[in-house]
Amino acid sequence: MIIRGIVAGVVLLIVGFAIFFRYILSLKKDIDSEFTGTSATTVRPSSESTEPTSDVTDPSETPASNTETLPPSDPSTDTDPGTTTETQDPEATTAPEGSEGSEGTGEDTTTTTTVNLLPDDWSDRPSVLLPTKYPLQTVTHSERDQSYTSLKHAVKQYIQEHENARIGFYYINLNTKEAFGYNESQPFVVGSSIYLPLTMMLYDDVRAGTRSLDVALAFQKSNLSSETSSKMKEVPDGKQFFLYQLAYLALCDGDSAAMNMVLGQMGDSEELMERLARMCSCIDYTSVQNYSDYSGKQQSGDHRSSAYDLANFAEDLYWRYMSYPDDYQDLIDALGNADRTTGIGSGIPSDVLFLHRSGTNTDFHSESDVGIMLGAEPVVVCVTVEAATPAEAKEIQAALGALVYNFISYCHA
Repeated sequence: MIIRGIVAGVVLLIVGFAIFFRYILSLKKDIDSEFTGTSATTVRPSSESTEPTSDVTDPSETPASNTETLPPSDPSTDTDPGTTTETQDPEATTAPEGSEGSEGTGEDTTTTTTVNLLPDDWSDRPSVLLPTKYPLQTVTHSERDQSYTSLKHAVKQYIQEHENARIGFYYINLNTKEAFGYNESQPFVVGSSIYLPLTMMLYDDVRAGTRSLDVALAFQKSNLSSETSSKMKEVPDGKQFFLYQLAYLALCDGDSAAMNMVLGQMGDSEELMERLARMCSCIDYTSVQNYSDYSGKQQSGDHRSSAYDLANFAEDLYWRYMSYPDDYQDLIDALGNADRTTGIGSGIPSDVLFLHRSGTNTDFHSESDVGIMLGAEPVVVCVTVEAATPAEAKEIQAALGALVYNFISYCHA
């Protein structure tokens, strides 16, 4: 009986599986008949999809979004080639009108010109570091005194020998307080050398808390003029610069357009000139000076300075920096990175740090150069020259700078 029961159960189980299997086959047949021809179709995204795609996966690598988008540029439009880029749809073609690639529409591909008008990032600019200590002199005080007398005689003799030039000279030793000059109080047109006290006035205001350097100013072509000496002539209208960047360009490159923008931010021009006059010890920059130039011609005019005043401006900056290094580091950086291939800097070794601002005025055949020479001792040297050619004037500056350097080197030989 037991065996019969087991056999009956197995038979029933087999019959049940058979019925279930037939049910599944029937269900599949109904589904296939209902959706005939659709199961083998593969759907791909359309190549004409309007959803934007990008290969950029790192958010830090995405283009800056703070740009102004302009229509296709006109050939007469003055833009900065260094900041203009053209972008084109990667799907677009440049096939001629009526060709197969253009589908007979004859439409040109769309070109978008973008100009970055935001201030550039200057965070990677290195700082100019001044020496923290200086070596002791190796000669005796008597030997130094004799050499110092020889230096003064050599400077005077050199200047007197150049009868066809008008030369002003002033020297200040920031350690020993030695100071002497020759024609140091004579008036000269000093060009962009006057930017030294003007930018000092700006940074004095910042240290006093009455002005901020983080103000962004938009450049306009009106900052330029026919006699402007500036590297900003290719800068597009609306390009922004922080105030500290403009001061740097003025002091490092002698850029008059940058200086004009700085002065425009500093307030009333008459008040600024009164402040500058108070900084002058020898010649009032705002008053009229009468003198004979290098050719013997009588000259009369304001906006003149002297070797004495320029040297004292440099000395004032040095002590400001020594007292408040963080507040005046920008000015030290600008002076330290200025071109020194001509003038005083060309007469001293390139490994000697020289912070300077030179100036040129071709109408008056005038060249000026004032700087802080940081060799074995920190000294200030200023040479103002009127001569027939700029090359002659700069040769005189180099020779007088070399005399000072040789004197300091002898004291530490």
